[in-house]
Amino acid sequence: MVNRILGTTDGSPASNRAIDLAAHMTIKHDASLYLLNVIRDMQLPPELKKMAKVEKIGSARQDVLEFVAEKILGDAERRAKRKGVKAVRKATGQGDPATAIAKYAQRNKIDLIVMGTRGLGGIKSMLMGSVSRKVANACNVNLLIVR
Repeated sequence: MVNRILGTTDGSPASNRAIDLAAHMTIKHDASLYLLNVIRDMQLPPELKKMAKVEKIGSARQDVLEFVAEKILGDAERRAKRKGVKAVRKATGQGDPATAIAKYAQRNKIDLIVMGTRGLGGIKSMLMGSVSRKVANACNVNLLIVR
């Protein structure tokens, strides 16, 4: 039985499709929907710095990353609610996305993780690795990958 569904999101088109499917499955299974965005330890792209300046966020890197994470989660929550989901639990993780997703799923007794993939080709995926592949290897939770 599927009681707790975790939709992971980074704001990409693939993760938006994953959130749509997670919302549909949440309603179909009368389950609880959890949303997670993981803040990677990375350099900020110029676009995010510009967005932060417009929103009058301080120049502290962590403040900008947290602002972006909240924006992504808010968009995902609105997306799920438009599909008919009544309540959503949102969270932000830190660090390596696959590790953060696996730990969150275990801590919250998640039954199904729904996540998008950019669909890198075979060689690129093997060389760079993929978050979805790492999540599949890191936890014992069912994983649905959306393209």
